[in-house]
This record gives sequence, structure tokens and C-alpha cells, in this order.
Amino acid sequence: MAVEVENLSYSYGKTVALEDISFKIHEGEKIAILGPNGAGKTTLLKCILGILKARGKVSVLGRDPRRDREVLKLVSYVPQKSSLSTDIPLRVIDALRTASEEIDFEILRKLELEEKTRVLFRELSGGFQQRVLIARALMRKPKLLLLDEPFNGVDVVSQKKIVEVLEKIDATVIVVVHNINPLLHSLHRVMLLNKRIVAFGKANEVFTKENMLKVYGTEIPLVVCENGITHPLYGDQHG
Repeated sequence: MAVEVENLSYSYGKTVALEDISFKIHEGEKIAILGPNGAGKTTLLKCILGILKARGKVSVLGRDPRRDREVLKLVSYVPQKSSLSTDIPLRVIDALRTASEEIDFEILRKLELEEKTRVLFRELSGGFQQRVLIARALMRKPKLLLLDEPFNGVDVVSQKKIVEVLEKIDATVIVVVHNINPLLHSLHRVMLLNKRIVAFGKANEVFTKENMLKVYGTEIPLVVCENGITHPLYGDQHG
């Protein structure tokens, strides 16, 4: 099992962020977590990583990340805000080497970064910066990849390129997203979260009028694409 969470709860002081969360994610699955502002999506990722010490059971690749930090060598995490400072004149190749001395040029090719290695990271567009961050995460050859809002501020072309790479990598992937639609056809399951898990399963099972009302507190239009997959058409802002 890649990730197993049982009866997990976490609060920031008196404010409940997550309550009684339980789920299992099998190795190789690609999962998206979706929910409104304050739903606990980022908090859940940090609990999985053991950054936040939640109540309940957390198991990553069969080990407790809160006690066994060695397991995190098998995990890559791309947070919402880059840990790479744009104040420092850091070239793309140097940014990649902070993750791994051995550069995998096949990853660069797939993300179309071969011509960007000598460019300063801060001079790249938002889309290319995100590609670099994902390439950096993949250089570590993770068994588990966690991405927090990888499409935020990213152009459509970069979104498509990132999705293509995520589809083919040999790792378990958990993605927190605001707009799930660019990634939806590549997913095994979707989690609807609002402090508690409202639904967790295949898109057509999860995206129902009732579930969306429970999560967002308002009706969200749903459409079925030509491939028979239900898509939500929501217009709320990222959070």
C-alpha cells in the first residue's frame, strides 16, 4: 500500500482542519484531491508527509513518516509556493542539481526543458518554472509524488505537458487541484474533501449533484464528456 490513513484528525488550535479521515491508496494509483478553500487539502498532504503531527494512523509505503523519516527519501513533494528563491540568480541546471547530482535528461526532454538548462530560474514564465519544479521532484526517482496545486498560474501548454509526464511516470501520484479537468482522464480515483471525506472513488461515482452540494455548499454543473467521464464545471477561485 502506498498510503494508508486511518482515523486521522488535525486542528490548528481550536480550528478543526481535518476530522476522522480514513482511506487507502494503492501503489501506482494517480489520485486527485478536490475541495473548497479551507477544506484541509494542503493540511492532508503535510500530514501524509509527517510535517504535521496528526492524531490517527499514517502509513507511507508501509512506514510511519512521523517516526521513520528515512521513508521520505522515497517521496517527492512540490508545494504550492516554490522553495526556490527568485532573489537568487539560480540557473535551471543548478536548481535541478539541488535535488540530484545526476541529471536525467530524459525527464528534461519530456518536459521540453533541454534548451532552458542555462537560463535563470527567475527569468522563466510561470509555466516553465512549474515544469522545472516537477522535473526537480522527478529527479529523485520517487515512489510517491505529492503535488499541491501544480496548475495554479500555469498556461494551458504547460498544463498539458505536465499531465503527459504524470500519466507515464512509474510512481504513485497524489495531486491537490482546484481545476481537476486537465488531469481528470489520467486519474484512477478522486477524493472530495471538506474537512471530512465526502466521497472517494471513480469520477462518475464521485461527481454527483448531492456530493458537490455537500462539498461546496452550492450546486456545481456537471457534464459528461465524449469519453463518458463526468466533469465538474465550477467557477470558484483557487484555495
